[in-house]
Amino acid sequence: RRLGIDEHRFRKVRYARGRTGKVVRIEPWSIVFTDLDTGKILDIVDGRRGAAVKKWLKSRPRYWRQRVQYVAIDMSAEFRKAVRENLPKAKISVDHFHVIQRANLMITQVRRRRSHEVLQRRGRAADPAYKYRKLLTCNLENLSIRQVERLKLILESDPELGVIYGIKEHVRELLKTRDIHDFQSGWAVLEESVKATKMVEAKSLFRTLTAWRRELLVFIRTRLTNARSEAANLTAKNLKRIGRGYRNHDHYRVRILLYTAGLRPC
Repeated sequence: RRLGIDEHRFRKVRYARGRTGKVVRIEPWSIVFTDLDTGKILDIVDGRRGAAVKKWLKSRPRYWRQRVQYVAIDMSAEFRKAVRENLPKAKISVDHFHVIQRANLMITQVRRRRSHEVLQRRGRAADPAYKYRKLLTCNLENLSIRQVERLKLILESDPELGVIYGIKEHVRELLKTRDIHDFQSGWAVLEESVKATKMVEAKSLFRTLTAWRRELLVFIRTRLTNARSEAANLTAKNLKRIGRGYRNHDHYRVRILLYTAGLRPC
């Protein structure tokens, strides 16, 4: 009824010479399909992004595909396209962790840009914005009094950092909403804040959120996340470490499926 889709790297990145003689980068990825109601791993597919997801979903029986009501994914446009094509009745929820991650990346980009514009160099330990940079990505309510004072020092040192931090907090408040009315109000506040600034990082984030607005609304109504998919990914990675790595993806897949089913191979 609720499907989670996530990916992780199966092997280390390799470089090989292609048919044209050009060296190409090979990233072996695995996609994990998880039942979000039980946390059970349904399958592990060799491949990456939309093509592998589309192929796996297309191979499921028709009754199975019609039964899926919700799908939780990260902010992957290829995943979304594959789900929409093969599960047209399912509603897609975007994981809020990846939205916050994108907002934190926006802050990091602005901090680095401002360091080069003002100081003509990258940040150093003597700079408050660099020394306490992790505070810019922390939840304000979780900070101690001392950390709040340090955060104020950073924001007062650069007005642009103060503005971009406020936009990040608007995104967090938007994700805390529980109904459509509060979401629309929070969205209007965020949009007004972005329009009031000329920073390209803020406008880029808002364009991304606009492209994922429908999926954000599903998350607000259902609070469906990809947490169990992330947990399944961690299980797969732990087995990979125990096995000292796998060269054959079929062996890797069977080992994980047997382990999660409570069985042990002979």
